[in-house]
Amino acid sequence: MTGDVLQKIHQTDFFKELSDDALAAVAAKTTLRKFSTDAAMMRKGDPADSFYLILEGHLKIVTTDARGEEIIINKVGPGEAIGELALVDERPRSAGAIALDEVEALELTRDAFFELLAQRLDVALGILRGLSNRLRFSTTYIEKVIDWSQKTAEGDYSFLENTQPLTNSAGTDDDKAAQLLSTFYSMVRKVKAREEGLKQELERLSFEIDQERRKKEFEEITSTEFYAKLKEQAQTIRKKRQGL
Repeated sequence: MTGDVLQKIHQTDFFKELSDDALAAVAAKTTLRKFSTDAAMMRKGDPADSFYLILEGHLKIVTTDARGEEIIINKVGPGEAIGELALVDERPRSAGAIALDEVEALELTRDAFFELLAQRLDVALGILRGLSNRLRFSTTYIEKVIDWSQKTAEGDYSFLENTQPLTNSAGTDDDKAAQLLSTFYSMVRKVKAREEGLKQELERLSFEIDQERRKKEFEEITSTEFYAKLKEQAQTIRKKRQGL
């Protein structure tokens, strides 16, 4: 494994604090893989047989909703990892990973992964740090969803003005969580549009009801005996004036 690859491993969230010896141990267990734009690194439901360290490029982590439409639940780039959770719980992939551009990644198989954990305490600690970072991001993501759900329920859509499209540089976990909730934005915009449409329809119906009420009130007034006599008297007065 070249020094350039070792340097890239050293820049990953999982292994950035490892010694050169530990980095070499990790590198010796990995295989360099390349993925073209739109290629699937993994798909939801696949066996969890490997774990990836991203060296170059970006991927979107996706799942599908009840209608089969794609939902982006995360985005990863250089220095981040994919698939380590599935190796730990030995369950099928819970989501897919699709390349957004040209991607280079190091693949670590299940057997190699557990050999490293058993043989190298420093590598095991690196994995734990990576899992901790993932948990922190998940907490931030959930907090965003709760906050925006509450605002939507209250009819406050101001946060939509501050949302940004998904980019390759999101800054803090808070920024990244905000960018990743594109599906939530879409849903809320539809709710807002429907709410505005209902308001307009209500205003139209209210106007029509008022018009109908006025018409009915007019008809009730003009159909009374009093109105008939008043109308007759007005006609009599008009004829007298015309006679003058």
